[in-house]
Amino acid sequence: MRPVLFALATCAAVTIGGQTYAQAPAAAPAPAAPAAVPDQMPFDIAYGNTITAERAAEVVKAIVAEATKSPRNWKLAISVVDPHGELVYFYKMDNTQLGSITISQNKARTAARLRRPTQIFSTAMQAPTGNYIATLDSPPPTASPGGIPLIEGGKIIGAVGCSGATGDQDAVACKAGAESVK
Repeated sequence: MRPVLFALATCAAVTIGGQTYAQAPAAAPAPAAPAAVPDQMPFDIAYGNTITAERAAEVVKAIVAEATKSPRNWKLAISVVDPHGELVYFYKMDNTQLGSITISQNKARTAARLRRPTQIFSTAMQAPTGNYIATLDSPPPTASPGGIPLIEGGKIIGAVGCSGATGDQDAVACKAGAESVK
């Protein structure tokens, strides 16, 4: 009987020891290498001459045409600003929600002053490291799709901001206006 008990005790000890070994924590992964620092500065676009009100009206026409393509019925507030972010032209489609007036101006201002589409800030704020965006500039940048710089001859002549539909719809309409500038 003793040899059987000894054998059982030995098996139990091996089993328990094996489980302890199997549950040992895995080695911590090596820290990620820091991201390479680019040699070129992103969004380094020179400012050009200010867009005129007449030219801004043409941009708005392209946006309205995009927003009203069948079966679309997007109701937008559309702001065109100069390179400093100051309002040059504004148009509100019938029955656009009133809150979109200020939002469209803020999107345009953000795109002009920071020389990039507002979608970039929206995307960055989705990550925990993007919280810093709310502290930039005064007023802070608008982190919602639908603000796009207007670039002519490689220089920013202003920006356009659209609000009233979903952010993605605002961006599609604004892109049509921005592409009308060459």
